Amino acid sequence: MRDSLTFARLAEKARDPSASLHEQHAAFGEIVRQSQYIVFGLALASLRDVEDAKDAAQDAYANAWHRLRQLRDPAALIPWLRRIVATACTRQRRKRREEPGEQLALHATVEPADDTIDYQSAIASALKRLPAGERDVTVLFYFLGYTIPQISKLLRLKPGTVGKRLHSARLRIRRGLSRSVRADFVQLAPSKQFLARVGRGLLDEYVGEYRFVSRPDHVVTITRERDSLVSEAGGQRHVLVSVGSQSLLVTDYDGEGRFRRNRRGEVTHFVYYEFGKRMGVARKTPR
Repeated sequence: MRDSLTFARLAEKARDPSASLHEQHAAFGEIVRQSQYIVFGLALASLRDVEDAKDAAQDAYANAWHRLRQLRDPAALIPWLRRIVATACTRQRRKRREEPGEQLALHATVEPADDTIDYQSAIASALKRLPAGERDVTVLFYFLGYTIPQISKLLRLKPGTVGKRLHSARLRIRRGLSRSVRADFVQLAPSKQFLARVGRGLLDEYVGEYRFVSRPDHVVTITRERDSLVSEAGGQRHVLVSVGSQSLLVTDYDGEGRFRRNRRGEVTHFVYYEFGKRMGVARKTPR
């Protein structure tokens, strides 16, 4: 979490009557920049609607700016801001209920079909279940549009740590959502670095034929096609992405192969997981 001393200094500067208005605005702008992932995440978890959360976050910051001199302890800025966000969310929910009668009647009388998913509520609910560290980077990356280097700088984390948290969050979200929502939200794509490594043949150690121990007739073949790794099994083809030095993931559903090696460092088999459940072991056929 953000250093309370940093926020305290910014809060003092933002409400310092001896500072110029430009300096006060600049300090408050930095508060917004450093706290917006917290504010938006709280609003989204509470309201479960992206647009409503944006409105509540904007409302919260406007009120925080006008009431900043009422803050007794600048070091308590974030807890104070959390309370303002909660109040802004309450106002936003009240605003929903006070929509014109026609809209209220429509919401009250039209029930969704059984197979219709409230997309935003499902995503917000999935976000709420994430561990705090994963939720922070997910909100910043998917909803606020931050890049991994920007998130790294903002949260004072290594870029690799941010990437791992995003990957872990994607898996948790995929497993927690219905299939119809899951595919739309967290489609995975190979990174440029991964494509370059594949194209240079640096991952050819994964290429080969694998047979499941419990089902020898079930064969998985991994091949390299230019800069892509592709798996084939049972007539189905899937593009693979890397999620670490020992793991490959299917891009269009939650299938993961965790590879094992012998003492010489050669790939010998992989353990296959689908939606977090271990499904079996596939051994590599010697060439």
